Parts: sequence; structure tokens; C-alpha cells
Amino acid sequence: MVLVNFNIKIQQKDFSISELEEISKLMRAYAITAISYAKSGHTGGVMSIIDIAAVLYFKVAKHDPANPGWEDRDRIFWSSGHKAPALYAALGLAGYFDINDIVKLRRFGSGFEGHPNRFNLPGIEASSGSLGQGLGLSVGSAINAKIEKKDYRVFCILGDGELNEGSVWEAAMSASHYRLDNLTAIIDRNGLQIDGKTSDVMEIEPLKEKWISFGWDAIECDGHDIKDLINAFKPENKKNSRPSVIIANTVKGKSISFAENVCAYHGIAPKGGIEGAESLDQALSDIGCSIFSEDKVKNLNKIVKEYQEVTDKKIESLVPKYSRNYFWNSSDMMKVNMVANRAGFGKGLEKAGADPRVVALGADITDSIKISDFYINNPERKARFFSMGIAEQNMTTVAAGLAKEGKIPFIGSYGVFITGRNWDQLRTTVCYNNYNVKIVDAHGGISVGPDGATHQALEDISNLYYLPNMQIIVPADSIEAEKATLALKEINGPVSIRLAREATPLISDVESVFEYGKANVIRYRKEMPDFKDAFEIITSGDYKSENEDISIIGCGPIIVEAMRASYILKEEFGIETRVINMHTLKPMDKDAIIKAVNETGKIITVEEHQVGGFGNIVAGIVMENKNFAVPAILKMIGIKDRFGESGQPWELMKVFGLTAEFIVKDAISILQIKKT
Repeated sequence: MVLVNFNIKIQQKDFSISELEEISKLMRAYAITAISYAKSGHTGGVMSIIDIAAVLYFKVAKHDPANPGWEDRDRIFWSSGHKAPALYAALGLAGYFDINDIVKLRRFGSGFEGHPNRFNLPGIEASSGSLGQGLGLSVGSAINAKIEKKDYRVFCILGDGELNEGSVWEAAMSASHYRLDNLTAIIDRNGLQIDGKTSDVMEIEPLKEKWISFGWDAIECDGHDIKDLINAFKPENKKNSRPSVIIANTVKGKSISFAENVCAYHGIAPKGGIEGAESLDQALSDIGCSIFSEDKVKNLNKIVKEYQEVTDKKIESLVPKYSRNYFWNSSDMMKVNMVANRAGFGKGLEKAGADPRVVALGADITDSIKISDFYINNPERKARFFSMGIAEQNMTTVAAGLAKEGKIPFIGSYGVFITGRNWDQLRTTVCYNNYNVKIVDAHGGISVGPDGATHQALEDISNLYYLPNMQIIVPADSIEAEKATLALKEINGPVSIRLAREATPLISDVESVFEYGKANVIRYRKEMPDFKDAFEIITSGDYKSENEDISIIGCGPIIVEAMRASYILKEEFGIETRVINMHTLKPMDKDAIIKAVNETGKIITVEEHQVGGFGNIVAGIVMENKNFAVPAILKMIGIKDRFGESGQPWELMKVFGLTAEFIVKDAISILQIKKT
């Protein structure tokens, strides 16, 4: 059966039920192969949604691969953007692009991002990935059809855990109010989300009755029975000009023996890799797709390997070169251990939790951001842990209520969600009232890598810094994160701690100085076997000028790149550098900045953030306080007014010009300007 390059409107091909079942198998095979080669992705939800996607794209919806912008096409919005491999499999098999390219999933520059990007692939109606927003988008599209008297239908794919978000129900009310009988929501009701069963995380039943009470027609069906799905999508199910919802009961990880109904497979690839137990081989055997022969898999593997080789060369060509390779652990000297600084936060929270006033609230990524360390080794604390599901706004106001009554609540999520979706709640309910809420701004910067732009927090420092009463800590490594967590627990009022997701170099130890509100000065001394032993760390108030040539100021894990830059500058050019670790971002150590500008005259700010979020704060302090008898130059290094994209974290650091090699290049340029 040939499924690609139809070059006709898909609805003109009337696939039989048996053909659709074969399409589903093929979609599953391509999707799990892509996830396996990416070594990351959402196996569970991708497998549970595929039969629904097969029926939508190959039986129900009007669309045209030869003309993706066809005005009369039906619109399909994937509010559950993390199930992107299922979308890519449907579009590829329909002929929008070469289906074999799906194995480039989550690789830099491939277009097959961890969450859909409408600018990179044809057939994607909207970029998505932040849960709870797709239904409102669909309502707008459906209203437009009414205004323009178009007969296209609008479909919106939702996850059941996603229904925790209040914005879904706001959209549901508006759809009913405007009698949008051209709108159909599809709920992938697999019963699991990241933190566990939906019934345990945040109960959503009685689901059908809830939608009916919101003014919708509700239809339940078996989400893996093709015939049942086709019947559920029939237009005659609509009544009285009401929007309709299909509650499709599914199995998370469907057709893959080791992933079915296993909560852990929400967001990971097969644990066994390509071969062995819980592997791609086992998954393909379970799916039983005859097209996926051993030669087919080898050919797809070749595509991935060749693509990555070309990508590696392109990325490395961007990086400035010096007399030798100074990158992490590239030689026998200056070795580092890599640990995620969220791990240090978890240790700190476990210790802070001994205080009975401390409570913790989870937003469905509890273990990922280490809030679960609050109770894992202390099960009696479970009574002080509250799951809020995927509902950051509600979590924030609930935490404020707890703080009002004397508790010390810790709340957290991905940085983009915990500082963005609930910004008004943070501003008005938490900061305006000066409530003692601790915000865990996790997975900050580009450290989430393959997840792509929707999950990369590049604006969170700016979001929080200008909120009155808000205080901010951005630790450089895991050890500093533990110290910072214990410090913020003692601070009265709103405090945020920004954490990276991926492992980053350890540059301190338990004896290293850490004083809240006081920056650390870091000075390179000499090359050592252990990277951190090559540096001296001194509290800014105790530091005496050594007549350095330049200062580099930053916060968070990017400090390690500033330190490595100071190492390269000394070894390659004999240049002395003052590195300032501004771990307390607010209140900022202004004295450390002014001393640096007055004593070195040349400043570089570095941030894993939109450029200027941190740099402009430093620049403002400089302009307001510097000795104007001393000429000074300031350069900002950061992400230059763009969204992130999928790729490995270290790839993205190089692509965005954030590694030490780029800092050194700019430092040399500044020094030449100063000399002139």
C-alpha cells in the first residue's frame, strides 16, 4: 500500500477500516523509531493518540498536502503539542514531506522540533507546547469560519491532564456561548499524566457531565477502535448548534508492551535504546508493522547518522578556535564533574522541609524539578504536599493563601510556565501582598534542549526582576543551589530560584563562600587537574583589586563559561580576568559591579537569557553609579531577540554564541577598542 505523495485532497481517498489500522501501525513504527533515535520524547501520549490522528488525517478531515494553505481545509490544532511525533507521522504519510525525515526528531535545524513549530513544517496549523491554549485558538478559528461563512470544521486535540488548566474551561464556555457547531474537541483520555493517574493528581471526573454542563455535546468512544472513532466524528452527532467533544478512552503507550499504562513513559524514549529489553526492536515487534524490516531500520539509522555528522560540522564551524581545544573534559587537565543544579535544590528542599511551616505544591513535573525530594525520604511530609496538576495560576494563588496563614510554600514548574502563565498572580496576589511564597523557576534557559522553544525559558529573569518585593537567586551549580535553597527559606517575602535542567560543571564545594546578596569574585590562578581547583572564590566585599584587564559578570550555570573564558584568556593571551558570580540577582550587589567598572573599565555581561534581561540591569547600575572620570566599555552576551529551538543543550550554547570561546572573542575585541 502506497501512502505518500497522494497529490490529491486526502478526503478523496476513502480508506477502509483495515487500511486505517495499517496506517496506525505504520505511524506508530515511524514515531517510536524517531523517539528512540532522539533518545527523548513522549512515548506514552504519542502512542495513545495515533489511532485518533489516523482517523482524523486519513478519513475525516479535509486537507491537501499539495496545497497546505488551502482556504477550505479543515483545521486541526494540537493543543497537546508534546505528542508531536504522532502529528509528524500523520503529515509525513499524507505526503506533506518525506516521512523518512521524521527520524531527525528533536535534532538541531531539522524542523522536527520537540513541540510543533508551524514555521518549520507544512501542515502544522499552530506552534504549540504550552498546555491549555489550543482550545481557545480553535475557538477563534471556528468563529472566523462563521464570520466568513466558511464550512471548514475545526478540531482540537487535548490531553486529559491538560484539562487541569483553567484556560481550557474558559474556552469551553466561549465555544458554547457562540454556538460553535463547527468545533470538535478530542480528548485523549488515557488516565495518566507526568505525576501519576489523573484521578490522583487532579480529579477531572465526571468528565462527560462536565462538558455537557458547559453546553457541549459529548460523545465517548474507544480511542483505539477505528470504527468507533469514525462514528464519533460523524457530523450528525451534533445537536442544537452546539460544539462537540469526543472523549476517546485510550491506553497510554498503546501497542508497546513495556510502555502500556506505565506512567514513567510519559516523557521518555525506550529505556533499552535500540536493542534488547524495552528497546526500539521490542517496540517494533510489538507494533507488528511488516514494512519495518531490519533493512528499513538500518536505512533510517543511516539518515540520522549522516544528518548529525553534517550538523556537528556546521555547529563546530561557528565556534572560534584557539591554539588548543579548551572545551569541557577535552584533555587530562581541568576536568569537571557534571551535576544538574536542580539536584542541589532538591537536597536543600529536603533539609528545609524539616521546618513544619514548609509546604510544597506540585504542577505535574514534581519529580523532574526535584520538588518531590521534599517528601521522598520523609513520607510523613506527604501531608504537606499538594498536587495542583497542570494549573500554575491556581497553584500560585493557593500558595499565597497558605503563606497568608503562616506557611512557607514552595511552588514550581518549567520556567516559562511558572514565571509567564501566572505572571499576574505573582504580581498582584503574591508580590503586592508581599506573601512569603518561594518560586522554583526550573529548567531555565536553553537547558531543556530538545523540547524546543515553548519550553525554553529565555524571558523569565525580566518577567520577575521588575516585580516589587520579588527577590531572585540564580545559583551557578548544584552545590550553590543547595545553599541558595536554604537561604531563601529564611528570607521573608517572595523569592525565586532559577535552575537549569541538564547537568552542568561543579565549580564550588561545601566550603566555598556563599552570602545572600553578596556576589562572589572568581579568579583563575593556574591550570590544575580539577577545574574548580584552578580558581579562587572570594566574597566581593573581601576582594582587593589585582588590576585585572577585564571583568565578566553573570549569573547561573553560564558562570562556568565565564570561568573557562578567563582560563583561555590567561593561557592564550596573558589577560587577567575578574569573573563576578552574581548569584543573588535581586537584591543585586551594586558595589561589586561599580568596583569592577571603576577598576577594570571593561565589562562583559553573560546570560543564558534574552540579551539585556540581566545585562541591562547591570548597565543601569553602571550608568547610575560609575565614576565618570573613568572611561568604560560594556558588552552584553546573550540570546539575541529570538526564540530557542530543538537541539542538545551544548549544541544550542554554541549556536547562540554563549560558550567561553565566544566570550573570549568579544573580550579581545573590547580590549582592542579600549587600547585604541
